[in-house]
Amino acid sequence: MKLIFLCLFILLSGTVTAQVISPENRIVVLGAASMETPADRVTFHVYLSTIDTFSLDKVYEQHKLLEAKVFKILNEFHVPSQKVKYSLFSVVRRPSVYGPANGNEVLVFEGTQEVTFTIDAIKDYPSIQEKLIRAGVHNFNSSFSSSKEEAMKKEVLAKAVAAAKEKAEIIASAAERKVKRIVKVAETDESDPTFSNYAGNGITASAPMQGSLVDISQNVSVSITVKVVFELK
Repeated sequence: MKLIFLCLFILLSGTVTAQVISPENRIVVLGAASMETPADRVTFHVYLSTIDTFSLDKVYEQHKLLEAKVFKILNEFHVPSQKVKYSLFSVVRRPSVYGPANGNEVLVFEGTQEVTFTIDAIKDYPSIQEKLIRAGVHNFNSSFSSSKEEAMKKEVLAKAVAAAKEKAEIIASAAERKVKRIVKVAETDESDPTFSNYAGNGITASAPMQGSLVDISQNVSVSITVKVVFELK
């Protein structure tokens, strides 16, 4: 009986070993692809800040006025409430950035709040930016995006894998070998030693830097780099 179990163990061990692909029979290839699409959304990050040296009440009153101006702009451009997010109002007392006065440290009250909202009409971007500035909001930034990004990522991912396969076939042909199958595909670095010598960016979606109020880039790019392991014949 022990002899039978020993034979079965050796047989199974040999089967498992046979399924392991040796390093000589595989190659790792990077594949990259990218696409661009016109931006159709803009997200604003607005940082409200009010300061007063003596009165916390004045900080709060000034903040309410500034907040009202921002939400007036949102209503004017019909930004839906589900596309508006905001943090709670917070207050700190800190040293003045202008340093001590007459040798004494000057403390100020500062109230802050962050408001984030997204618009679907690119044409409204310059007008909203100008109105924020005129309303006294001097700390904000914005970024372009596209509602088609998720669909683009799927298409670009397929193109990146296809590009890797094309490169693998060229490399295999140069070594008088052929590609048998894809063993593994990774979008980012993994712990697998196969990928230890490769670095990639995975999936990224980015928009070019913005220019002035008039000169605004409206393209959003999606770039993907994949690492693919191929088994060779």
